[in-house]
Amino acid sequence: MKIKICGDVFNISKRIKDIDCGYYIVFNTFKQSYEIHNSKQIGSTFCLTLPFNELDERCLEYILKTQSSNIDEIIEKLEIENNLKESTNRTSAFSEIYETLLDLEK
Repeated sequence: MKIKICGDVFNISKRIKDIDCGYYIVFNTFKQSYEIHNSKQIGSTFCLTLPFNELDERCLEYILKTQSSNIDEIIEKLEIENNLKESTNRTSAFSEIYETLLDLEK
């Protein structure tokens, strides 16, 4: 079940309207998480699931960071993180191969 949040202690449900007037918050009781929806979207209104257990300033910052207007920055950051992970995995694999070869020589 999804419960629309119309008011909260820090007024996050009202403050997200400053970011986009179509935004609203629901609490997904099945997943035990807060979700951001946008009534202006065609099809599904779902935008994102908040990674926090309560509504506070972090939620607003997270919503701002994940806006579609920041897509280029988000993609660039993901590519950098993926390249770093790939490089780390490659280095780790080479180290394991090297250690195996050393063990075989013994």
